[in-house]
Amino acid sequence: MTFNHLVLIGGGHSNVSLLKKWLMFPKLMPEIPVSIISRDSHLVYSAIFPSVISKSITLEESLIDIKSLAKNAKVSFIEEEVKDIDFNLKKIVLSNRPSVNYSKLVLNYGSQTIIPKEFELLVKNRNAFTIKPFLRAYELIKKEDIFDSINELPFVIVGSGLAAIELSYALRKRWRNRSLKLLCDSRKINNTILKSLRNFNIDLVEKLNFDYGKILLCTGNTSPLWAQKKLLDSDSDGRIITNQNLQIKSFSGIFAVGDCAVVCSSKRPASGVFAVKVVNTLVQNLKKDIEGRSLQKWFPQKIGLQIVNIFPSHHSKAFAIYRNFVFGPSFLFWILKYKIDLNFINKFRSKRLVMKSSEKNISLNDCRGCAAKIPQFVLNKSLINSNLNSFASSPEDSVEIYQNGQDIILQSVDGFPALVSDPWLNAKITTLHACSDLWACGAKLSSAQALISLPKVEREFQSYLFSQSLQGIKSTVKDHEGELLGGHTFEARSLVNKPYSLGIDISLTVQGILKNGAKPWLKSRMNIGDILMMSRPLGIGIYFAGQMQNINMLGSSSEIINNLVKSQQYLIDEIYLFQNQFKESLVNAATDITGYGFIGHLKEMIESSNLYRQRNNLEPLKVLLDLFAFKAYPGVFDLIRKDVKSTLFESNKEIFDKIYKVNKQKRIINFLNENSLDQETFNERISLLLDPQTCGPLLISCNRKYENVLKDKWYKVGEVVEM
Repeated sequence: MTFNHLVLIGGGHSNVSLLKKWLMFPKLMPEIPVSIISRDSHLVYSAIFPSVISKSITLEESLIDIKSLAKNAKVSFIEEEVKDIDFNLKKIVLSNRPSVNYSKLVLNYGSQTIIPKEFELLVKNRNAFTIKPFLRAYELIKKEDIFDSINELPFVIVGSGLAAIELSYALRKRWRNRSLKLLCDSRKINNTILKSLRNFNIDLVEKLNFDYGKILLCTGNTSPLWAQKKLLDSDSDGRIITNQNLQIKSFSGIFAVGDCAVVCSSKRPASGVFAVKVVNTLVQNLKKDIEGRSLQKWFPQKIGLQIVNIFPSHHSKAFAIYRNFVFGPSFLFWILKYKIDLNFINKFRSKRLVMKSSEKNISLNDCRGCAAKIPQFVLNKSLINSNLNSFASSPEDSVEIYQNGQDIILQSVDGFPALVSDPWLNAKITTLHACSDLWACGAKLSSAQALISLPKVEREFQSYLFSQSLQGIKSTVKDHEGELLGGHTFEARSLVNKPYSLGIDISLTVQGILKNGAKPWLKSRMNIGDILMMSRPLGIGIYFAGQMQNINMLGSSSEIINNLVKSQQYLIDEIYLFQNQFKESLVNAATDITGYGFIGHLKEMIESSNLYRQRNNLEPLKVLLDLFAFKAYPGVFDLIRKDVKSTLFESNKEIFDKIYKVNKQKRIINFLNENSLDQETFNERISLLLDPQTCGPLLISCNRKYENVLKDKWYKVGEVVEM
């Protein structure tokens, strides 16, 4: 049976423009499943990167959010670096995860900076760094800002091309005082530009025979190492040679575009101009190739107009270079470049970038992950109506299913619709989320069973989705020294939209062990005098809601994704080590913060604790929270101020409103310094506490004497007091 899967390799200008073209013209998109694999979630628009370096614009203004673009174009996004491609087996090898199979391929992996042999040791010792990848180079340049002084050693830019020249101008604008030296072959640079560089106090040198600070390499581009090892036809610069249909000769069904490729009959330099213009032909040829029709030929222009910004202190100017002629510098050339770049980047910024479709299904704007929970009110009312009152009044994260007088086995079940379109990553996140129910009770994962619903798609692609999901679950369970015991699968009967990977639903039954006579941590054992401590920031639901609105989230993306795939088992292990040291239990009560947000889950702890205390003739308790103690992921409060919220927010707010409308003396949750907060600040902080979390923080209630012991991994957010 034929396996159909179009995979785009790389988040370069051609591939993001291809996504944009599909988004705007859905009929041009192939009918088969499509994925994009990119090392980064954001593309730096290279044409305006020097403007970022010069501080003329912010980094955020130069970014294209590949992940959001892929989501809107209904393309599965896999954030990973390609290590190798087996063109014979049609298999893409990735880092630390299963390989991805393809039937058709688009190579647009861009290029990496050539490191001349004389600089290899300097790069290894971190005395020199390359301009690519841009984001890393930007961070390293920012670290040099503190050395902007005439007394510091020179900063050296290496290269004779326009990229090195423009970055030299940009760095002069950024650093007014530091000595800048351009290590180049001055014979390759136009005399007009040479004179301008000297006027900007940029020294031209031909040898590195002086003391220096750091070195930035702008020394041309080459293919990644894995691509260089392949037996593909390539030119002297390592670029793949394609025919005029944009296909490579050696293997069928593979297209190559952008800086990594060149058309055999139309040699031209690597340039973003060509990368963008090729898309109209590429989008047609992909669809035609899959449908078995004749392909179009592309005839690229051999020479393009290049504009170099010189970033003067006043009155913006730029050079224009065409063939061997240099014009300017002039304000007219600067405004031309500014308008071209602004027009390009703005095409990827519109909040209206949503694919038009006649498909009718669950809204793609409905939040996923644990934010897909049914509202707490619906849950509790249904439990009570079903004579399952205890589950509503005294909920626990896990239940005891076996004990032998020494060890206890706990069990829980959890799951949700796919949170992300990468099936392997989604399975890993779902498994870790299910494990948090065990961690919240102090248990260690021992085994798991999976229930997986797969979308009704072509059988071979369904097998691919299933395999990726199983490997994500299995590897996560194995990392915790547990065992995947089996499970069950079924095919969904609801209509499915692209990307088909979002049609996966995974639930897991997880079992955990408490050894050596340890007792499970319950929600219902909070004590007056306890403090409340948390393990992670909040804001995951808001982050994903922001992504749905195409809001740039570079500042929080890496930290959130890292936490989503990071186990919290080590926190539990550390607490047991402390308990062995102090010979007493540290945790009185605990839970994990998931779909009902911090307020919803804290409410469960307080109410079940008070029910337990009532049964044992103890005084009721309440909680006093410090709203400014809560940590949020970067950028989350900015999103809150833009009224970005999860689809579960409103039902979670009903939980809070019911608590807050009660007389202050009788409320089960109150806030420190509430009267000193303005209403806007108060509402922002409460919004954070109502946000649903996937793989959210653990919350423990413990004796305050252990705060200093735990404060390296946990942070205090409140205290338990007498009602």
